[in-house]
Amino acid sequence: MFEKSVRGRALQQHVFKQIYLTMAIEPHSDCKNRCLMENTCVSVNVGPPDKNGLRVCQLSDSDHTQHPDDLKPQEGYQYWATKTTLSLQNPCSSSPCLHNATCLNGFTDKRYICLCQAGYKGNKCEKKAFKAIFTNLNATGRYGPTTLGSHYTGQDHDGQVTLSSGIQRWTVPYTGDYRIEAVGAAGGYDGATNNTQYRGRGARMIGTFRLKEDEVIQILVGQGGGINKMDLSSGGGGGTFLVRGTDTPLIIAGGGGGIDSAKSIHVECDASTSKIGKSGHKSWSGGSNGHGAQTADDGYSGGGGGGFYSSGRSGTDFKGTKGVGGEGGKGFLQGGEGGISLHHNVVGGFGGGGGAHGQSGGGGGGGYSGGSSGDGSRDSCGGGGGSYNDGNNQDNKCCYNTAGHGQVTITLL
Repeated sequence: MFEKSVRGRALQQHVFKQIYLTMAIEPHSDCKNRCLMENTCVSVNVGPPDKNGLRVCQLSDSDHTQHPDDLKPQEGYQYWATKTTLSLQNPCSSSPCLHNATCLNGFTDKRYICLCQAGYKGNKCEKKAFKAIFTNLNATGRYGPTTLGSHYTGQDHDGQVTLSSGIQRWTVPYTGDYRIEAVGAAGGYDGATNNTQYRGRGARMIGTFRLKEDEVIQILVGQGGGINKMDLSSGGGGGTFLVRGTDTPLIIAGGGGGIDSAKSIHVECDASTSKIGKSGHKSWSGGSNGHGAQTADDGYSGGGGGGFYSSGRSGTDFKGTKGVGGEGGKGFLQGGEGGISLHHNVVGGFGGGGGAHGQSGGGGGGGYSGGSSGDGSRDSCGGGGGSYNDGNNQDNKCCYNTAGHGQVTITLL
């Protein structure tokens, strides 16, 4: 198993374990056997006996064929390399590691490992590594964020994102297949409910998309619907939108509807995984075909959720066609602002959330198609927004987010 010894020399810089042996009949054999029990051992140094009669046994994870300059004179020592290592070429000599990675030999069954540079992964660092999480950047309410700040500093998308009217513009760094997860925002809650358990939940949409280097993806991260601590009704949650170029939707996760003194969870308040905006509990129909919700009555209803192509309906106080309630959320192509309320500033979340009446009637959730206006009845809500997914390998869930704001996670596969 071992080649002939080299006397008066020892391999330095590669010892991973040092053992002291008693004056056995065959200390050299004892050291070699210790080496054979270690997966990473490929050579040994055996030193002379010390004043206590002990010999040092040094196990190394490399040999003189890989590092000839490290086999140095050392009085009283003997060096052995295994026949296996001598019969094989240094695995790192063929430069198996890619993209300026560092090759280290003697650690695995392949006899080398690659230490990848930032941005790469895989056994040979052959794959680009990229994972980016896009957030609301601490913005709240009906308007989107105004500054990136340091939120993405040191992350994979650092330097790739700009802001325009609250919408994040991400420049794709590499051509490839990306897994995109979009989560819509939750609707708000009011003083009668005073907790999050009944609020309308945002959808989670997952798909795989082929993206090209240097193309720009618009990302609007939905913001939570307004919370009404003074009275009844709350704002609709904003939808989360990812759009290729100016007007080609890739994936959209609807926002939850705003509740009005809800006494239990109502599925109508939650965002939908289909393209159609939901009817709210005790309410009217939502939007369809990518448009905002338009149906309501002349009462104290909330604003309809905005869709992709158009805004939701508003009350007459906001120059709408029906009602005296909240303002409809703006469609994505209209900027995505949330609607305002008639009372108590209970706004819809950025991403097309409808504004609440403020005393009666919750706002609809924003999304691909807007969720319906909330009726003025007690224990009601605006409808959850519709969603859209043009990707492969879809995994969609209607009732996901109760935490408030939306989020986007993009991973290069």
